[in-house]
Amino acid sequence: MHAAALVATGTAGFLVGGAAGAAAGVLAWTVVLITWWRLRVHNARALPGPAEPRPSIYADIEDVIDRLDDVARERNWDLGKRFVIARLACENRTTSIDELERRYDRGLGSAPEKTRQNTPESPEDDESM
Repeated sequence: MHAAALVATGTAGFLVGGAAGAAAGVLAWTVVLITWWRLRVHNARALPGPAEPRPSIYADIEDVIDRLDDVARERNWDLGKRFVIARLACENRTTSIDELERRYDRGLGSAPEKTRQNTPESPEDDESM
């Protein structure tokens, strides 16, 4: 594309001013390209690097599970329900435990739980084989 633009600029310069016009057109196009490349390199260096990785919202899930232990024993939750409600508590920090339990009872699990439910079963799990 740049070569085609260089030839077109040289041809237009030649038609307008002969050999001197062609040289001026090619020189002008070369200056434009060099300036554009330098600006692109300068802007690439000026861009910030990758952002610091944010901690996962599940980073303190063990603390949440510890806080839910008393409620879980009191309400006779099984282990699976404890973990799903702990994930929900991490995702929805301002929601009460009662509301989280209602969501669980309605079948509204956490984001990783929904992802696991949507993945197809692996061939090893299929008993028909």
